[in-house]
Amino acid sequence: MARSGKEMQDLVPYGWRVLSQASGDLNGDGHEDFVFALQNTLKENYEYNDGLGVDTLDLNPRMLGIYFGKRNGKLKKALQSNTFIINRDVPTMDEPLYGLQILSNGNLQIDFRFWYSAGSWHMSNDTYRFRFQNKSFELVAYEKSERHRGTGDEIDHSIDFENGTLKIITTTIGANEEREYKEESIKFELRRLKSIKTLGKPFEWEFQQFRI
Repeated sequence: MARSGKEMQDLVPYGWRVLSQASGDLNGDGHEDFVFALQNTLKENYEYNDGLGVDTLDLNPRMLGIYFGKRNGKLKKALQSNTFIINRDVPTMDEPLYGLQILSNGNLQIDFRFWYSAGSWHMSNDTYRFRFQNKSFELVAYEKSERHRGTGDEIDHSIDFENGTLKIITTTIGANEEREYKEESIKFELRRLKSIKTLGKPFEWEFQQFRI
């Protein structure tokens, strides 16, 4: 991935395709910044499947790139991660990357969605929100909404890492289709915020008995 360029096409390596992209002001300097997820297109990294699910898996590597816009009109690389954008590596798995956004407050939002046509009754939506501060993209919030497709039961986690709060809402479907709600709030202390760099990969950090 190029260190700098004037346009998006200058930044994408040859042979790579754009999976998702977004623009906005990440560092509050009034210049437009860019974030994008890429995947290589080498045919040798295709895996063919004759069972359930899709007939071809694209196992090419993926990358996340973040570029800051500069006063001179150029774009300069602020971060490259070769691990944070999850691949679709199971034939019955839907595309896990749901999209990238730069929010109006400057936060970077990365959404994942997990849905399987076979092999799992659970589906989930996972949202990471990062803020550029302390010279890194720190994880300030995380949300996870999980549902069991058979029972309809749901559990939602909402974490504010800056204020040290975890909110859990559990929804259970009763015998008469009645919904029962249980809400729990937990306070915690975190000595240092995680970042895209220190997380490395999603869902490998063990926090409050589940993985982020």
